[in-house]
Amino acid sequence: MKLKTSLACLAVSFFVFAAVSAGEKANLSGTWKLDQDKSFSNGPGFDQTMTITHSGEKVKVDAKQKSPRGEVTINEEYTIDGKESEFTPPNPPNAKGKRKATWLAGGRGILVEDEIDDGKATRRIARKLSLSADGKVLTIDYFIDDQRGSFELKRIYNKVG
Repeated sequence: MKLKTSLACLAVSFFVFAAVSAGEKANLSGTWKLDQDKSFSNGPGFDQTMTITHSGEKVKVDAKQKSPRGEVTINEEYTIDGKESEFTPPNPPNAKGKRKATWLAGGRGILVEDEIDDGKATRRIARKLSLSADGKVLTIDYFIDDQRGSFELKRIYNKVG
């Protein structure tokens, strides 16, 4: 009988904790530095630092990527409302894009889905951004589908500011 009561109390405690935790949505704000040792499929010599400003449903990403091909600056904005909107992708030139951003279950991160059409081919990119429980590690899983096939990248970032 004690075991059943203990298990019932444990189950109730878990559901109360989950309900309280589910109410808080992740805030991705901060300066993030790529952890090259934990990331994969990014190519040799790839490095990235980014600053994210996240307020409510608005996310702004300013990033610098370095690779053997040179340095690239990225500036993107997302509205986490689940609505598809048009955007102008930086590459290829004259391409048109559609973007949709939604919260992950429990608000633990966001999912950004892009569809880019350059008139010759369509590229689909899904990015899942999730924050660790302590808020010090940001994981971005990339899923890319285009005429070359399907690819997956994982980038792990440590908070530096």
